[in-house]
Amino acid sequence: MDRNRTKNASEGIAPMGITTLNDIALSNQPESRYECPVCLNWLRDPVITTCGHKFCKSCITSWLQNSGHCPIDNINLSMKVDIFPDNYTKREIQEQRMSCPFADKGCTLKVTPLDLDAHIANCEYNQPETSNQNDIKIPCSFHAVGCKETFESQEEMNAHLHSDTQSHMSYLMNAYSEMKINNDMNASIDPKEQEAMVLWEPDKDGGQNPVPPITNTSALIRALYERVVVLEQRNREQDIVIANISKQLSAFAVAKMKQNHDMLLRYCMGNYIWKIDNFKARLDAMLKDHYKMLYSPGFYTSPNGYRFCVRLNISPQNPHCFALHVHLMKTEYDDCLEWPFNGRISFAMINQYQPDLTQRDTMMSNSSLIAFRKPTAEICVRGFGYTEYAVVSDVVKNGFVKDDSLIVRVNIKCV
Repeated sequence: MDRNRTKNASEGIAPMGITTLNDIALSNQPESRYECPVCLNWLRDPVITTCGHKFCKSCITSWLQNSGHCPIDNINLSMKVDIFPDNYTKREIQEQRMSCPFADKGCTLKVTPLDLDAHIANCEYNQPETSNQNDIKIPCSFHAVGCKETFESQEEMNAHLHSDTQSHMSYLMNAYSEMKINNDMNASIDPKEQEAMVLWEPDKDGGQNPVPPITNTSALIRALYERVVVLEQRNREQDIVIANISKQLSAFAVAKMKQNHDMLLRYCMGNYIWKIDNFKARLDAMLKDHYKMLYSPGFYTSPNGYRFCVRLNISPQNPHCFALHVHLMKTEYDDCLEWPFNGRISFAMINQYQPDLTQRDTMMSNSSLIAFRKPTAEICVRGFGYTEYAVVSDVVKNGFVKDDSLIVRVNIKCV
């Protein structure tokens, strides 16, 4: 075909007597469990991956050569260690039988889904019908049991049925005898052996075909072996699913914990308890470098109110003392608040062994200070508090530190 030639669309009429390909294709559509996700057709030489998906062997081989990961969930796969033959699914597909799409024309053959396309191409009944109504033949009503006569009219067939009753009875008796013999042969086979024979089928691709089972025991052993392989594959799939669910649950638990902490900070109504863990190591770091400081998480005076944090560090004026300050922080609702901030700020450094010795201090905000104006950065550079709040040695020795933790309670209330 000339690719450069201009093609014009026009209306077309389908010739009479031709079966549409859509009808044939729909009759051969597999169930989802037998469908390859790559070619969307029946699984041929099915294999299963460690992530639990089934593909045609040729489809997943060519796919992994180009991408190296599963087409379904993008998990990295290797043909050598992550792909296994799925003989169970292979047997299930081969046990399926489908009628020829030309059964209404007289084809009685039933084939496996994988052989259906080849059969359709060679079926003797896959012939276009002529539009001449005079050539249509009516088969005898006893066609299914062996009568091959055809007629041009219903009257001729009625006359045939009336005259050949004896031959038709013979056809029926022969068909009944064949059916009874088949049933008797099937009944003589032990049920367990019959099930094993159905489940077990030698691998046709393995070179030499194994010898078929001879006794009931050998058939059952082979069938049980196949079942064990399938169950191991399913168990591995379940382990992968459980591992993925565990990861999701862990991520959910972390997200939930963070959400609860954020809710506590937003709804503490300005009353925040700051617990400083691993205090000894943090103190040693601050004593070695006076520029190191500890900041608390940001907490709110109301859900949509002012946001503060607390700063603890070695006093730049007196290295033997702690400095304790509060800093305003930015929020998404700063434009709705009144500035500068006006309120009362209370500190309490908790004595965890003798609560009566807890150090409590209260101060009022000063509207003239930059520390209480609307923040222009994430955290206001200017803080408000005490440059020499407590002596370091007193805090360490007099019961303020317990289990290597220091607790500072802050209460900020708008006025």
